[in-house]
Amino acid sequence: MRELRDDSLVDLKFMMEDSGMGKTFLYSEIKHGRLPSPHKFGRASKWVYADYQNWKHSYFSPLQKAS
Repeated sequence: MRELRDDSLVDLKFMMEDSGMGKTFLYSEIKHGRLPSPHKFGRASKWVYADYQNWKHSYFSPLQKAS
């Protein structure tokens, strides 16, 4: 696997595999403003890796503190 930089673009499939979350949940996070909207390239949607990582850390950190 290639190394991802902060400015790399990732797709929904990557985010679903990495986070364990489903498509519907991720899009609800966008709807509620917690995850940035994707950049559109034709029909493809891509997210900046740093934006995804920031969301992931903000989402999972409170869960880890609670357990």
